[in-house]
Amino acid sequence: MKLIQFLLCSLLVGASLTGFSAVAQTSIAEQQDARVIENLQRSGADLTKTHNIDFFLVFDHESDAVAAAENIRARGYEIANIEKVPKGTQWEVHAKRKMAPEIGAMQAITRDLSSLAANHRGYYDGWGTVGIK
Repeated sequence: MKLIQFLLCSLLVGASLTGFSAVAQTSIAEQQDARVIENLQRSGADLTKTHNIDFFLVFDHESDAVAAAENIRARGYEIANIEKVPKGTQWEVHAKRKMAPEIGAMQAITRDLSSLAANHRGYYDGWGTVGIK
């Protein structure tokens, strides 16, 4: 057992020394969350302050977008709009929420909205905000 613990610790130390982080074990969308937050930090945003955060989900059918929007609203988001994507056939749900963009919370939201979108035959397209200093 000690040998396994030693190997695991060695792998983790080696990974951290080579720049490989636990982020690599998260989904691509969660890695994108981390990059957005890093960009906010670089631009001088105060991540402890409440931000107006925009979330986007895309669906092939208006009825799926409307149903998903109702589920999102029930989770405490404001629905800014549901509209057809310009020059396209898909429908976009634009939801909003006021919160601090903390990495753990944003990744949990990404997992939740990705699952919700998939349940309505769509996909979660990510989030964005203007940094508050």
